[in-house]
Amino acid sequence: MKKIIALMVLSLSIMVAMLGCDKKTGGEDKTDASPTPDSSVENEDDKEEGKEDEVGLDQEDVEVYVPLENPVVKEDYDYNDYIKLGKYKGIEVKVTQLEVTQDDIEAAIQVELLESGAPGNQVTDRPAKHGDTLNIDFVGYHNGEAFEGGSSEGFELVLGSKRFIEGFEDQLIGAEIDTEVEVNVVFPENYNKDTLAGEPALFKVKINGIQNFELTDDIIKNVMGFDSEEDYRESLSKELENTNILIMKNKKQNDVYNALIDGSDIELPSNLLEYYKSDIITLYTNMAAAYQTDLETLVNMMGYYSWDSFYEDVKAYAKNMVTRELIVKAICSAEGIELTEEEFQTMASEYALEYGYESKEDFLQEADIEVLKEDLLYDKVIRFIIDEAIEI
Repeated sequence: MKKIIALMVLSLSIMVAMLGCDKKTGGEDKTDASPTPDSSVENEDDKEEGKEDEVGLDQEDVEVYVPLENPVVKEDYDYNDYIKLGKYKGIEVKVTQLEVTQDDIEAAIQVELLESGAPGNQVTDRPAKHGDTLNIDFVGYHNGEAFEGGSSEGFELVLGSKRFIEGFEDQLIGAEIDTEVEVNVVFPENYNKDTLAGEPALFKVKINGIQNFELTDDIIKNVMGFDSEEDYRESLSKELENTNILIMKNKKQNDVYNALIDGSDIELPSNLLEYYKSDIITLYTNMAAAYQTDLETLVNMMGYYSWDSFYEDVKAYAKNMVTRELIVKAICSAEGIELTEEEFQTMASEYALEYGYESKEDFLQEADIEVLKEDLLYDKVIRFIIDEAIEI
């Protein structure tokens, strides 16, 4: 059962990835205004183990079930009828180099101290400054109306952690306890809600409290596991550098891919859209069954506020997958790109190891081989257009 769930996680991770490839439905994880962790650095196995604990299942006691299949059949079609490729070689892309500053390190220390449960020092004699942890209530408004997912109470935010939309945290510097601050931001163009992407928003933020954490030798050694503060800071600096590298890499890939989409003439076949919408809903339904719950409960567990908000992501996923399929077919045909058997077997071995299978053969018995091959071929096409891109 655990292996089947792991395989579903692999498929669900594809949905998350595809929601980050379209200019309207993805981008840097840290541009979200809601208090959502950065999924790019969270381990999928950890997330799923957490869900197992939430539901309270003993995996050995769960009966084997037969997963449902997608009821929508993908019809044959000629991709040439639906896509006319624009420029895909030599796409110019600007990559802003991100550097780790001392302020970044200080904020990261405060985040780790907060998350470790270290005792905080309540601040009452001054306004908030960079590195402080604010306890806030906030409500987000778009066109004068509060929007779904834009509010929270008692949320703890480290100023400088870059957890919210750009500009949000900066406007809280100087705020005082028991005051309300109006924060004006503009959602990024790649925000994952079509109705908010590129749109201005107003957040009314109530400051409930301010605290700061002290980094002590005892915490460094017994909580963080380092011999000295210097070693700890150096380790944090390297982590932040690696995060910046990942952010720059993802942004370059998204920018190049979006430029390719913008420059191409693409029509989305209705049958393909229905196929991919049904496909992801079927996958979630099977996931729910694996946890002995229903689809609505699972959707709520995964952070969706309503079925409508979930279905918006389903539609975005379907749109992205259809676009991806057309682009992959067109570029593979134009460039003679194909997935070799050796490449497939190598990746299958890596997935088997990552998801706890005893062998590659065991993994392939449960995997949807055609879907895996499509995903690996897409990765190969992406690498091709990235290699051909020109940084300016």
